[in-house]
Amino acid sequence: MNDLSLVLPAYNERKTLPVVLKDWKSALSKLNIPYEIIVCEDGSTDGTAEYLRKHASLGIELSQSKTRRGYGGAVLAGIMLAKKSHILCIDSDGQCDPADLPSFWKARSKAQVIIGWRTHREDHVQRIIFSALFKAFFTLLFPDPPKDPSAPFVLFQKAHITPFLPLLTYLREGFWWGFVATCIREHISLCELPMHHQLRLAGDTQVYQTKNIPGIALRNVLGLIKLRFAPSPTTTTQL
Repeated sequence: MNDLSLVLPAYNERKTLPVVLKDWKSALSKLNIPYEIIVCEDGSTDGTAEYLRKHASLGIELSQSKTRRGYGGAVLAGIMLAKKSHILCIDSDGQCDPADLPSFWKARSKAQVIIGWRTHREDHVQRIIFSALFKAFFTLLFPDPPKDPSAPFVLFQKAHITPFLPLLTYLREGFWWGFVATCIREHISLCELPMHHQLRLAGDTQVYQTKNIPGIALRNVLGLIKLRFAPSPTTTTQL
């Protein structure tokens, strides 16, 4: 089926969401297919939650949590709520460009998962360095990864990913690292496309602040090791 669920995790993005939702609704409408937009709000403290509730007429499916689920928990909530055959996950900070949507949608039959490649990444230097170091470790456990395993622009058929949802809980902040690792270990085909990565529309990242990097690094290293040796959910189900 040719229909699409757009999943956006949102934490303290009050200033960006009005623009992001407007731009992505316009891009989705041009595809001329049935679609839905799912915003998974994650215990925001800047008015994001109140804005979304007040503007329920925006035509979005809203999942809200009073306590933090974490980035990965919010994305998983959106995947489970999705009613369409295809799911596109992006961030809600404005760094993903709606102009890339047509090329990704056109390529959807090339692989089970289409993932973005930030050829010119617009992030702080410390985050780029962290990603490079983590990729070196990632490659030891999951050889031959794509160029940009943590890009938050990912299109896939829900049916291909649903059986492996238990494996997507191991990396809390590094959700897409865990997603790509799961694809590699479970032989889910990947296709990588260049994407335009933009500056944040407003503010700074709420997760990857310098003071948080050591804790994030440790949690994700341990999570990746656990994921590497975790039993396959499909094997467990068959047993």
